[in-house]
This record gives sequence, C-alpha cells and structure tokens, in this order.
Amino acid sequence: MKSKTLLLLTLTLLNSCNTKTNLYKSIRGNALGTTYSVIVETKSNEGFIEDQIDSIFNQVNLSMSTYIDSSIITRVNKSSKPVEVDTNFINVFNKSKEIWLNSNGFFDPTAGSFVNFYGLGPETTSQQINDYKIDSLKNIVGFGKVTLNNNNEIVKLNKDIFLDFNAIAKGYSVDLINDLFIKSGYENFLIEVGGEVIAKGISNKGNRWKVAIQNPLEMNKFYSEIYLDNKSLATSGNYRKFRIDPITGDRYTHIINPITGKSTSNNILSASVISDLCITADGWATALMLMDPDQSIDIINNIENLESLILVSKDERIVPIKSNGWDLITK
Repeated sequence: MKSKTLLLLTLTLLNSCNTKTNLYKSIRGNALGTTYSVIVETKSNEGFIEDQIDSIFNQVNLSMSTYIDSSIITRVNKSSKPVEVDTNFINVFNKSKEIWLNSNGFFDPTAGSFVNFYGLGPETTSQQINDYKIDSLKNIVGFGKVTLNNNNEIVKLNKDIFLDFNAIAKGYSVDLINDLFIKSGYENFLIEVGGEVIAKGISNKGNRWKVAIQNPLEMNKFYSEIYLDNKSLATSGNYRKFRIDPITGDRYTHIINPITGKSTSNNILSASVISDLCITADGWATALMLMDPDQSIDIINNIENLESLILVSKDERIVPIKSNGWDLITK
C-alpha cells in the first residue's frame, strides 16, 4: 500500500502566471508529511483561510496519523479492545471498505503490517525479508477482520492488526478543504495535497485549471497535460519510494500487495484516477498499481464517475491503458 507519502503524482500547476493577483490568493505549506498548495479566488483575509486549512490538517492527524502517539488510529492499533472513533475516521473507514470490496481486496489498510515489515512505515523493522515471515503476517492482514460497530467503535479480530490510512488520508483532506471552500462561498479554486488535487471553476488565468501528469520514465518531463473541471485527480506510482534490503540488496517498493504480502514487481509505472471525490481517486490509484491493468479497467468502466489512466512499461516505452471516458473528461 502507499505509505507515508510521497506525491506519486508530480502535479504541476500550469496556471502559475497570475493575471488576477488581487483576487486569487496562493497558500503553500507542509502537512501530513508532505506539501500542500492552494489557489483560491477570495477577497477575505488570507491568514484566516490558512488557519482553517491548518485546523483541517490537525483534525486529520489527530484522527489518522500513525506517527502521532495520541491519535485515534494509534489507539486502535495498540488496543485489544474496541476503540471509539470520530467522524473523520468513520468516513475514511467506510470509503476504504467500499474500495476494498470493489477492488477484490487489492486496496487494504490492514496491509500496514506488511509496510512496516518492509521498513517503509512508522514501525520499521531490520529483519531480513523472507517468505516465512511474510506468511506469518498474513494472519493479521485482511480488512474483513476489522469492523465498525453500532457504537462507532473499531473492533479487530486480532489485537495485532495494524491499520494505516496513509494511502487515502491526503485525498480525504483535499475533500475536507473543498467542503470548507464551498461552504464559504468560494467558486474558483485548486487544492493540492501531496499531489492529490481537486479543481473547481476558473483558474487565475481565466481558463479551466490545467495540471500535468509526470512521465514516470523521465522525471523531468510530463507525460500529459489535462484539464480538471470540478473533478479530483490522484496518481500513484512505484518509481520514488523504495527500500534496499541491506543484506540481500533487493529493492522493495512502498506499494505492497495486501494479498501476497510481496512488494510490487509488475510493469505498471503509474495509475491516475479522476473522480468526484479525491478520497475515492486516492484509494483507487493505489489499488490499480496492484491489479491486472486490463481487468482493473473493466472494473473502472463499470463504476459511475470514475476514470483512470494506467501507464505500463513495454519494451522500454510507455503504453497507456485508459478507461472509456478518460479522454472525454480531460480535454
């Protein structure tokens, strides 16, 4: 699964030449272990907006950060008893269950145990990677082993199950900021957190918002430039975060197959997903990195308001696999 960060989509704000400086405000900062960038048309105080954004990030961290000892998810992971959770946790948990079911288990927040085992999570290990140890961890991996009861409590079938929502929390935070802006009456804005993005209305150049998807084989180039119109975009890839086993020299990417427990070794370079909600795009982008591209495209084509672009490597070149509506929605 996608661990702590990094933006596995390199998002380029192609609207940086501001022609309405007096109306559009740009806010940048660090949050959730990554960076964020917001461009919004508003006449209100910029500091006030920034305070509200920081409050949202704080709420998400206190609910779902595996790096904070006092967070709800840390209490869940360390407890053998049911733990009451907040609304943010419930929202992310329910969306994760939805994607887990529809992806046939390839998106699974309990794969955090595998991520830690490979030395890519908050609870790292110096153990040598081997099949025996991976098989032993399968007893505590599987999202079907975790439920949310009627008292808003998380119940684990095994006390050692480790939940990790880092593959979906950034997208959720984008949605929360989007909700804040809509309630505040803002109509034109772009929100980006760690590469996960949502765009609404008109850009600061007076046109639709344009973003670029990175070329995974040439990091300083774009693969394509697309328009976002009241949609969210998330991309996952296996070309940035990895760990080298100090004993064997094997390279392990941060995206772990929750079914086999193995680090990804397919020819998928990146997966981009467009959806109404950024949390949905974020989760599916991770799942598609693990699934057979042809089969996963069939699944995406049968889900309303969901489009994807999967870039695979073949004979040292990039071959795109697109859902039926990708080109229509990005032009």
